[in-house]
Amino acid sequence: MIGMAQRRIAEKSSLKQLLAKAQTLAEQVRDTAERVHQQAKEAHRLTDIARRQAERGRELSKAGRARAVVDSIRWSVDTSWNGNKRRASGDDKT
Repeated sequence: MIGMAQRRIAEKSSLKQLLAKAQTLAEQVRDTAERVHQQAKEAHRLTDIARRQAERGRELSKAGRARAVVDSIRWSVDTSWNGNKRRASGDDKT
């Protein structure tokens, strides 16, 4: 009788230890899952910022190209206009 009681106590003790270990591991899993979730949210936030910045960069690039075209046209017009002025004044001298 005493042997059986001791065995039951030992089994209960082993089960309690096993349960405590399982609870500890479950808590670690929850903590890890929470950290991973937070990191995923941060990665999503940073990806969204990068996407907006890339779009802004594309807009600025388009605006820069448009400015370059306008500047080129202005330069061409100025050059031809100035060339015509020079020829006209040169024609007066001859």
